[in-house]
Formats: sequence, C-alpha cells, structure tokens
Amino acid sequence: MGKTNDRQNLEEEHTKRHYKFEREALAYLKEHGPQPYGGFYVLFDRHRTTEIKSVLHEFRQGKLIEIGKDSYQMVSITASGLKRLEERTS
Repeated sequence: MGKTNDRQNLEEEHTKRHYKFEREALAYLKEHGPQPYGGFYVLFDRHRTTEIKSVLHEFRQGKLIEIGKDSYQMVSITASGLKRLEERTS
C-alpha cells in the first residue's frame, strides 16, 4: 500500500508542476509576445531538465502555440492558448 501511495503522490506532484510550468510559459507568451524558439526554450529550461520540450510538444499538438517557419521559429500563443491560460488561472 505504501508504494502505491508514494507513486500516486509522485504523479500528483508531477502533474501540479506540469500545470504550473504550463501556466508560466503561456503567461509569458501572453505578456511578452512572440519569442524566438531557442530563447524561449532556454528561458524555461533553467535547470536543464528538458521538461519544456514535452510542454512545447503538448502545446503544439493542442494548438496552444504556433511556431513560425522562419529561421527564428517565433513561438506565439494562439486563441486556444489564451483560453487554456484563463482556465488554468481561474
């Protein structure tokens, strides 16, 4: 029973961290506008965990962000991203 609770607690903690990370990234884009992909990636990978990689992938799949096709690959929040941000902050 202890292992199950430990695993469940770890999963819950990961989910909370993920949602917090998601809110921070979307809020940053909303406040600061489009950002070059490389700079945005580095900004949110402060501790070199690469967690931002999975978040950006989810954002792209959910159409919460758009990534430009030019050399800067500008990352911008979409209307769906703004809606998700509102849901997560209310």
